[in-house]
Amino acid sequence: MARKLFGELPTNRKRFLLLFFLILNSVAWFYLIVAVTGYATPEPIPSASSLRWLFYLATLVSMLIGPVIAEKFDRMRFIRFWIILGIISSLFPLVLPTFGELEVAMLLIFWGFAFGIGFPSCLALIPLLTSVEKRGRTGGTIFLVTYIVLFLLIIIVPLDIFSISLMLALWRGLGLGIFLLHVKIDGTVKLRSVSYLSILRRGKFILYLLPWLAFCLVNYFGFQILEQSFGQSMSTLIVTMEFSVGAFCCLISGWLMDLKGRKLVIIIGLVMLGLGYALLSFFSPSSFVRAFFIIVDSIAFGILTVAFIFVVWGDMSNGERGEKFYALGSICFHAAVILSLALSPWLKMIDISSAFSLASFFIFLAIIPLFLAPELLPEKVIKEREIKRYIEEVKKVARR
Repeated sequence: MARKLFGELPTNRKRFLLLFFLILNSVAWFYLIVAVTGYATPEPIPSASSLRWLFYLATLVSMLIGPVIAEKFDRMRFIRFWIILGIISSLFPLVLPTFGELEVAMLLIFWGFAFGIGFPSCLALIPLLTSVEKRGRTGGTIFLVTYIVLFLLIIIVPLDIFSISLMLALWRGLGLGIFLLHVKIDGTVKLRSVSYLSILRRGKFILYLLPWLAFCLVNYFGFQILEQSFGQSMSTLIVTMEFSVGAFCCLISGWLMDLKGRKLVIIIGLVMLGLGYALLSFFSPSSFVRAFFIIVDSIAFGILTVAFIFVVWGDMSNGERGEKFYALGSICFHAAVILSLALSPWLKMIDISSAFSLASFFIFLAIIPLFLAPELLPEKVIKEREIKRYIEEVKKVARR
């Protein structure tokens, strides 16, 4: 089984390591900032939790701007600049004279900009460095390790601002080590430039974007309601399970996406989550139902992370620059968080059973576009795998 999961990763080790360490470094750095600005107790940065929407807004806006700027520069130089900007922004708290609301707002905007400006360019390396038939398991492997490392980092995250700044800067600085690999990207493949408008006019893109947007909105609205209804301990448990159980689901789902296709695996993840919300709406006091929901939520988190952060937009950007595809896909996450924070006072007024029923309804509704969407894994790859499997079975029978 392990051989099947890991056995077909990219043969060019340098290219795989480049992608692996870039995503590990940037995703972990992002979530460390999220941890210290929203979930650390006691709060290390005054007013950060109430102003953290500025971080997500700055990330969203800079993600849309970044691909436009990146087209004018050498890809790897731009990524190097992005990492250096992250190091500088990590040390920014050390030069702030005070931590009033204005200073904290500036810090969060700077952090959001420093992450968002280059993240789509980082993800745009995925279609360049992976083949379509191996993309799922490559993404699954990368996110398995990323979430395990992140889980360990969050456990040891310090609570004083001086130590936090040094830890963030040191971690981001490790990202510069990838350039010691001397992997050349530009010039190997000629890619066409594409506009945001032309991408949004494509039916295939919208049919995959809508389920992802629905999941993000339901997930973060639901998170707010769960936290208000069942307390901080419930939300902490969900996050812990997403980064532990969900990490292993990333690996398995990535393998299945390469074996069975993208669409089927995404549908399975959404169906399981919809069922979890449906049961929660009727039996929310039940400990068994809550445990079931946490498990299916973690599974869906793993599946959709690999699908919509790594695989889907890379499949769609075939022959074109991938930055804008990944930017449009990534902003769904940040838009959902901003809206959930903004609407948090009103979410408290919704009856818990009605809220979870609506969540289940919208998740099942989000599956409909996927039935209309084309499969992204080429049919030729699926048939070749079926033939290979058939030949292996014939050989086994012949040996008997």
